Amino acid sequence: MSFRILRLILWARLATLRAELANLRKKSRLMLAVLAGFCLCYLAAGYSLFYISLVYLHHLPLVGVLLAQRLLFLIFGFFFAMLIFSNAIIGYASLFKNRETDFLLSLPIPARDVYIWKLLESLVFASWALLFLSAPMMVAWGRAGDVHGPFYAAVLVAFLPFVIIPAQVGSWGILIIVRLFSMRWAKRILHAVALCVILWLTLGVKPVTGAQAAEPLDVISFASLLRHTQLSLSPMLPSSWMAQSVLAWSDGLLRKGAFYFLVLLSTSLMGLLISYEVAGRVFYSSWTASIGSRAERLQRRALRVQRKTDRRPVIESLVDLLPFLSRPIKALTLKDARLFSRDPTQWMQFLIFFGLLCIYVLNLRNVSMDFASPGWIALISHLNLAASTLTLSTLTTRFIFPQFSLEGRRLWIIGLSPVGLRKVILQKFTFGCIGAMLVTVTLMTASSLMLHLTWPRVGFFDLAIALPAATLCGLAAGLGALFPNLREDNPSKIVSGFGGTLCLVISFSYIVVYVTLISVPGLRGYLPLSLPISNSTALLLALFSSSVVLVLPLFLACRRVKNLEF
Repeated sequence: MSFRILRLILWARLATLRAELANLRKKSRLMLAVLAGFCLCYLAAGYSLFYISLVYLHHLPLVGVLLAQRLLFLIFGFFFAMLIFSNAIIGYASLFKNRETDFLLSLPIPARDVYIWKLLESLVFASWALLFLSAPMMVAWGRAGDVHGPFYAAVLVAFLPFVIIPAQVGSWGILIIVRLFSMRWAKRILHAVALCVILWLTLGVKPVTGAQAAEPLDVISFASLLRHTQLSLSPMLPSSWMAQSVLAWSDGLLRKGAFYFLVLLSTSLMGLLISYEVAGRVFYSSWTASIGSRAERLQRRALRVQRKTDRRPVIESLVDLLPFLSRPIKALTLKDARLFSRDPTQWMQFLIFFGLLCIYVLNLRNVSMDFASPGWIALISHLNLAASTLTLSTLTTRFIFPQFSLEGRRLWIIGLSPVGLRKVILQKFTFGCIGAMLVTVTLMTASSLMLHLTWPRVGFFDLAIALPAATLCGLAAGLGALFPNLREDNPSKIVSGFGGTLCLVISFSYIVVYVTLISVPGLRGYLPLSLPISNSTALLLALFSSSVVLVLPLFLACRRVKNLEF
């Protein structure tokens, strides 16, 4: 890429960022202090949990060290896979659904320079959270292994080529998919392949048998018990190279660690060369194919409307089934539904999240557990609640938080209308809450039945997941209006800002408190600890904390929009 063009675009972006940070320091010093406090608490808590877990694993006889090493491979493998998806989704929005890209392509700038800039932009937005989340893990790993200062510096440097590789893979995948989706026959093939992959993921995982689980945990049975994790050890995966570097440096094997680091570095540099010389040249044709495919879809939709003028769209019919809504609220709801269905960056992420949830629920039947043991059933069911609420927090932050900001610079039109911005906030909260409850309560019912729970317990867990669904939706809708970004049309970038990070941190903190309190009645008598509060007090505190997190952000948002400047 021309470094002159890169330097110019980077200068403009840094100047904008400095102005935004200066404005934020003037207006939101209290919120900056709150966010800094939450981040420090996360770093301290994450370090403590990782350190305690690693020390416990290291003290296990025979397999402790092997299990800790396998866990490291799995974590980096998970990071690598998530970075590919994240870069692909953000890259699609940046390359094909962004007005800045359209503007840059209209300038006398080579298209491949625009592609490289957008690749680097997606890399930063998708990868900064990984560095933040993995920092306490790496510090705890070094402390548990009693390593010295150069270890941390080497790992920090190794993270750079590690995050570049999935960014390139995700970007290349998007270019290929956009070209294929511009061909109608290729869409059908991709849909069939996706269905086969879902069926394979759903039905292909086999449970650990009861006989295997009953065997002594020794080195001989270690490989068979963890046979599903063998993929993370593949020498062809960059995540395996990263894990090998960390393990070698923590053991003092500097040359071995440097070897795997150089493999990472050379692969990332070769990928950058391919991105510039090959993918950069393909980008413009993919962009034009995307524009042409979009125009073709609009033309086909217009023809269908002309042929079936007497038939109403399905979305309009569903909205009309809600008689308690006024006509303006129905119009806003219909607009949001249409925008969601027409934006692949939104519904693709929803399908990924929903698909992972379905696979998780279906594979609960593979849990090797003794259904005659009440303690084991209680533990698994509450862990299931914790996993569901954590996933729910990600969904609400990703989809509900940016809804207010996505109104964009046209928000003043709604603000001057009889509807008002307060009703807009409440409308987005209400329908986000309805959607979240439909998904989570249904999956919670299915997972509870697969765990052989009684119907009263199924009802309890349905209520236990419905309450945080409403709470997290209120938190996301309220903070989305308190920290709007009306100049950005990419939901992923909106979520990556100050407000989105604060929303995610508060969501996680609330979930820890809520799940701990709601689990007190169910786990009392099965835990070796003496719990200091009664069952009724724990449930009342869970209800009170949910009410505060639900009502307070919505109340502050409704007050703030009165004085919102456009």
